Amino acid sequence: MLRRFLPILVWLAALLAGCGQAATSPAAGKPTAGAAPAGTVEPVFAFSEAVAGKNRIAIGLVRNNTPLNDPTVKVHLRFFNLDDANPQVKFEADAAYYGQGLPAAFYVAYPTFDKAGNWGVEIQTQLSGQAEPSVSKQRLEVKEHSNVPIVGQPAISTKTLTVKDVPDIAQLSSGTQVNPAMYQVSLDQALTNGKPTALLFATPAFCKTATCGPSLDVMQSLQKQYGDKVNFIHSEVYKYPFDQSVQLQQDAAQKAAKENRAITPDERNAGLSDAMVAWQLDSEPWLFLIDAKGIVAGRYEGGITKEELAPALEKLIAGQPVF
Repeated sequence: MLRRFLPILVWLAALLAGCGQAATSPAAGKPTAGAAPAGTVEPVFAFSEAVAGKNRIAIGLVRNNTPLNDPTVKVHLRFFNLDDANPQVKFEADAAYYGQGLPAAFYVAYPTFDKAGNWGVEIQTQLSGQAEPSVSKQRLEVKEHSNVPIVGQPAISTKTLTVKDVPDIAQLSSGTQVNPAMYQVSLDQALTNGKPTALLFATPAFCKTATCGPSLDVMQSLQKQYGDKVNFIHSEVYKYPFDQSVQLQQDAAQKAAKENRAITPDERNAGLSDAMVAWQLDSEPWLFLIDAKGIVAGRYEGGITKEELAPALEKLIAGQPVF
């Protein structure tokens, strides 16, 4: 499991080290770009897995151990199937900037892998003021199957807590500004009421990536705009009391490390919400867009922005492919 999450762990370490250091414009509150800075830019995969079929590939950029949040950076991706005898470019795409309101930017593309196996990704990164892009080559394992529902598969029907179950909203979210509209319908009910669903797994107060709170803010804002057409559901990562559940996770990991063994399934699930366990999620945040028939239309690992999600919700409502 550690090898699976090594790329994203590297990205998270840089993100946490550099959190709050992104340059912003005082007037607009948006990332700004200056002259090309010194230091090598290192692209990092900001996702834990890719699968055969449709994917959302998020790239983080790190320079001098600090994540970048620069809308002027150009990121171009070229994909190779390394299992071919003479690997050639299978397809390529520009990665779009999404970093509005996040501590670091994600540069996102939506490739479709026609088969599982060993793939190569050439990442061309060009900063403002650079005459030529820098080039990095990464290996990517594309899986045949995933424990987490992928695009085209049925969503997992499970109960999520609502205000009917727990009237105290503070026990439903670790966030400080909570919109009760996110806790009105359980997922199992939402999947049968004829409307599409936006399901967010996030823990604002205990997020390892610093992106859960901003992501929940985005979804709460979008709920006000699309709530009459889409079920919006936030499911906490941990059971209440949240801090005690987080401690259970930490204690289990420390015990396994001390005994020099892999963590057991029971230990992995200690303190996690029932919905997190049912969906077999090992990281946060995760957002799933589910169509009116209960089929996963899009999955998003890591931070999200209104700029990325609003167009996706429009497509979801219209019954069109999200990506």
